Amino acid sequence: MKTTLNSIVASALFALSFLSVNAATLEDPKETAKATYAVNVFKGKEGKVNFLLEKSQGKKLSVTLRNSKGDILFNENITKNAKGYARRFDVASLSDGTYTIEVTDGETKLVKDFVLSTDQPARLVTIN
Repeated sequence: MKTTLNSIVASALFALSFLSVNAATLEDPKETAKATYAVNVFKGKEGKVNFLLEKSQGKKLSVTLRNSKGDILFNENITKNAKGYARRFDVASLSDGTYTIEVTDGETKLVKDFVLSTDQPARLVTIN
């Protein structure tokens, strides 16, 4: 039992070493109090990145996925009456590099970066 628990803890720590999640940063820290939404981006299974959004009703939001060149790979508007939103991005076919998920309500802008890099034999996703 103790060996199994140690194996589970070691596996969890090993998995977390590949995934770095930092607190979301707004372009201007003073805007934090004005933000009416919260975002979470984390690594999923087999080449997926999960995106979760909680928001208060009353404001429309825009979610945009961009590559390092600034090209838009995905864009979706969220209605003002929605309380939450979830999306699973399949990043297995994307090339290695830095990608950005931006969420804006027109007044504040939340930016989450993640890095795709292929390590042998697995693909590594780092989220900032």
